[in-house]
Amino acid sequence: MSDSSGPHSGRPRTAGTDGAILRAVLEIVADKGVSRVTVTGVAARAGVARATVYLRWPSRAALVGAAAKAVVGGDPFELTGDLDVDIRRGAAFVAEVFAAPYFPSILPELLRATVTTPPEVSFDALAPNRKGLTAEYRLGAAAQGFDTSVEPTIPFDLFFGAGLSHFFATGVAPSPEYMRQIAEVVVEGLMARGLNRKRPGNPAASRDLAACAARRES
Repeated sequence: MSDSSGPHSGRPRTAGTDGAILRAVLEIVADKGVSRVTVTGVAARAGVARATVYLRWPSRAALVGAAAKAVVGGDPFELTGDLDVDIRRGAAFVAEVFAAPYFPSILPELLRATVTTPPEVSFDALAPNRKGLTAEYRLGAAAQGFDTSVEPTIPFDLFFGAGLSHFFATGVAPSPEYMRQIAEVVVEGLMARGLNRKRPGNPAASRDLAACAARRES
């Protein structure tokens, strides 16, 4: 997959200039909407030359895509190796990102940019740690008492999809408490399925049940 939202290769990198340009895009989106974003307007608001913008992003679409990516995927949540912890962290991350001031305005551009051919912004860039949490689930689900029969992408997709559904249905970001409850359902559901798949009386099931209780009490 191509992701042309990243800075143009071969230019000197200046984080301060990049940030000023992307902030200018988001400010224009918030003030006037995505359709009013132009390279000229962005350059003027950021206090840089048009050529400076084009050296970093070769088109308006790539520029807007980079700004969208910065809103959603700027600072991925840390993965610890503990699936319970990381699913809850991921759900909290969704609440935080969806509550960002620019998110409602930039969301249409996010959706458009991910379905172009080739994509201007890859979904993996907009859903940081989806691949990481998937790999973690695939490798650690059995040892941690989670259901190993489900696709390992499901934990991330459940809490991310729930947050997105809430946003579309209500027009507002899901609250941290809402996403905490979603994470609880995901964790408890997948662990319950993991226990139910083990034979009754299996010592491993008893140990996992005790581990579940200890998690809830800690």
